Amino acid sequence: MKKGFIFLSLLLGCMALNAQSKYPTLEKLVYDGYYNWGFIWIKAGKVEFRQTKSEKYPNANCLEAVGTSLPFWDSFFTLRDTLISHHDRMTFFPYEFSRMAHEGSYHKTFNYKFNYADSLVIGDVHRIGKFRRTDTVQLKPDTYDMLSVAWWARELDFGDYEANDLIPMRILIDSKIYDLYIRYLGVEKIKVAGQRRECYVFSPLLVEGDVFKGGEGMKIWVSKDELRLPLMVEAKILIGSVKALLVPDESEVLIRE
Repeated sequence: MKKGFIFLSLLLGCMALNAQSKYPTLEKLVYDGYYNWGFIWIKAGKVEFRQTKSEKYPNANCLEAVGTSLPFWDSFFTLRDTLISHHDRMTFFPYEFSRMAHEGSYHKTFNYKFNYADSLVIGDVHRIGKFRRTDTVQLKPDTYDMLSVAWWARELDFGDYEANDLIPMRILIDSKIYDLYIRYLGVEKIKVAGQRRECYVFSPLLVEGDVFKGGEGMKIWVSKDELRLPLMVEAKILIGSVKALLVPDESEVLIRE
């Protein structure tokens, strides 16, 4: 089920890496999700990203993203998605990635382990009530998972790019590796939680699927400061459009240990 970045990943952009991280190791970022119906934006869901130290791998972080629809929308379309990435703290290359997708009547789980010695990704893919299979994917260099690529993005020095520059990225999505890119659009000011913030803006190339149109139909605003906080995301979908806004009062940016 190809969804570009699916509902959770619509919140964050993608790219690049420095030798040392600019932002704290531990974080919690909470977003309100909105759906556009005609000219009205309606709050439809919630997404929370939580980053901690991995208990499975040394020198690794565990990033978890949980997306849920609000109770009012559950009668129309129930969303309960969970993504978990264990990845190297400095390079963001993944060791393990899982996705548990519960979207309406669609229930599927993906569990991948990255074997760098043999250049393979081994996936356990389970469509609830339908099938269970093992996928083997040839691992290409510099491949990220759907979450680690987003935190990798926050290390990009946008000052090195000009508007309309294309920055390549490689992502594993549903047992396939895609060569994609983000287009840097420049700097804009937006209003979030009553405050105007200066932001870097970019647009990732999306994989066409059941929710997102293919192409560059998503824009991401990241704070122009040392934290590079993803403040807002807006994307066109097959019917209408969606938006996600950071909720500062519910988010936590913790000091590095």
